[in-house]
Amino acid sequence: MSLIGLSNLSSQKPPFLKASLVYLVNFVLLIFSTLTLDFVAIENVHVIFFLVPLYYWLIHNPMVMPLWFIFLGGLYIDFSVDGLLGLHAFSFVVYYMILYRVRRIALSQPLLYQYAIFGLSAVLFEFLRWSMLSLLTWQLWAFFPSLV
Repeated sequence: MSLIGLSNLSSQKPPFLKASLVYLVNFVLLIFSTLTLDFVAIENVHVIFFLVPLYYWLIHNPMVMPLWFIFLGGLYIDFSVDGLLGLHAFSFVVYYMILYRVRRIALSQPLLYQYAIFGLSAVLFEFLRWSMLSLLTWQLWAFFPSLV
């Protein structure tokens, strides 16, 4: 009986290997978050694709994306876009804390309302990033490019 139990333990994968595909997809979206888009009227739009898996995993299974991964992802974006160091990392941590508090409410809603909650949370994230950038640099940045 104990021999069967030991063979089951050795055949189980560690949690990181079980979620390696999830981390790979999150890392690809993190790389896409560092790219900028150029529009005619707005010169530099920075789209955060990393919010989509962050929202999904925080609502459905918060243990898949630990806080250290989210913080390091924010630092990666800060280094890649040559922005203020720690701005995205701080914004992601605050976003994580707010969504973690409302995750049970979001799970109890229909799918359409969950999309609306994601939209509102993305606007909240952009407002937080915009306000922190304005406070730290003592100048008012344009809010419209962030909302696009």
